[in-house]
Amino acid sequence: MEPEYYAKRTQNLLLSGYPVNVTTVDCSRPDAPIIHWHWHDEIEFQYILKGQAYITCAEDNVLASEGDIIFINQKVRHFITPAGANGVIYSSVIVNPVFILGLGQIELENKYISPIIANSSFTHLHINSADSLYPQFLTLLQELTTLNQECPPGYELLSKACILQLWTLLYGQLPSRTDAPARVTARIANQDAQRAKQAMLYIQDHFMETVTLDDIANSILVSKSECCRCFRRAVGLSPIEYLMKYRIMESAKYMQRKTHESISEIAGAVGFNNTSYFNKIFKKYIGCTPTKYRQSLRKEITPPFPGTQPAAEAP
Repeated sequence: MEPEYYAKRTQNLLLSGYPVNVTTVDCSRPDAPIIHWHWHDEIEFQYILKGQAYITCAEDNVLASEGDIIFINQKVRHFITPAGANGVIYSSVIVNPVFILGLGQIELENKYISPIIANSSFTHLHINSADSLYPQFLTLLQELTTLNQECPPGYELLSKACILQLWTLLYGQLPSRTDAPARVTARIANQDAQRAKQAMLYIQDHFMETVTLDDIANSILVSKSECCRCFRRAVGLSPIEYLMKYRIMESAKYMQRKTHESISEIAGAVGFNNTSYFNKIFKKYIGCTPTKYRQSLRKEITPPFPGTQPAAEAP
């Protein structure tokens, strides 16, 4: 699978409002998919149902056997190679980290999410039946799989509860950090988080208007340069990048509700005064033009992105 494949999957999952996907990948058939080097914005849990596989994460090579669980961190390069003539069948659970807490929970993100996904040494975790936490991981993954196969009422909420418990188990695998430099870093991170949160609220309240970097910086009472620094440290984007991305996500939702308004009207409704520029930014974040996106909605065709494919598709 090419990198563009995973980028489109991420876009599709984010737009769906439920960025979780649970599939069974069958690499025991002659026409099984080949899982080349790839990475994605989602975290991933793999549960080996049958057979064995070599799972290479960054520089480490893990031999996973039937019953083993492997956690793969966000944006970690990895690939899967079946071990043995009979191949491997495994369950794959992918979750975009934005679903774990939701938008705007910057303090909790800094405390619980960033220490894992920003930890370059925590590329993966191999859990087998000899580990004390194995029964908890296994029970939660099995429950999560069943929920997303049967889809009972409220399964999204119940799935989130499982994911939060899984994340708590992962968080418990991190070493404690109580040294003075860490406390200083935490204090700076908390200040960044407070400022970024206020800036995000300003953007969300005014995205339909003309918004400048000066406006955003003034809303949190700092200079433009400090606004950019603290926002990027907390969110990973510049304030203007966040504004553009927020506008595009709102425009996609708008198209789903207002199917007969023109593209230029929708562009204006989310703060763009130039339709050509709107088209360019929309394609950057969604992967297609607004017109093509609208056509897929009108024809009621689900874009053929991973996550909407049969079980044999790659994670």
